[in-house]
Order: sequence, then structure tokens, then C-alpha cells
Amino acid sequence: MMAIQPVGNSPSSGLEIKDGAQGAGRFVDDLSRMLRSVNQDQLDASRAIERLMVDGEGSIHDAMIEMTKAEGSFRLLMTMRNRLIDAVNRLLQTQV
Repeated sequence: MMAIQPVGNSPSSGLEIKDGAQGAGRFVDDLSRMLRSVNQDQLDASRAIERLMVDGEGSIHDAMIEMTKAEGSFRLLMTMRNRLIDAVNRLLQTQV
């Protein structure tokens, strides 16, 4: 029987609870990494289309897969942005 590990600061959970500036720095780093990843997906899709249309290399299926991957990562980014903006707006409306 496997023991149940608590969620939190355990090394295997992937979740780390940090204090103030340390946690904010990690959030900014994670956000920057995600932005770079989304940008790379967009560039890969553009290159696949360019190779297909200009050079005649590759297949339309590969180009469509790259485009779909780029679209999905961009939609996820926009969903995260919208939720973050919504959370900030709710915090700003909170009366103390």
C-alpha cells in the first residue's frame, strides 16, 4: 500500500510555497518561460509554413500540426492572462 503524501512543500509535488519576493520572482520566471515557449511555437509554425510554401519541403500535415500546436498554446496563454486580469480586478474591488 502506498502512503499518501501531503500537497505543499514536498519535493515530489512540484508545488513550492515561497515567501513574498522569492515566490514573486519564481512566478515571473515561470511566466517568462511560458511566453518564450509560446513564441517558439509561433516561430516553428511560421517556419513550417514557409518551408512548405517557399521551399516546397515538408508536408501540409506537419505544417497543420505546428499551426494547431501554436494556436493551442496561444489560447492557453490568453486564458491565463484573462484569469490573471480577473483576479487582479477582484482584488482591487475588495473592500478592507
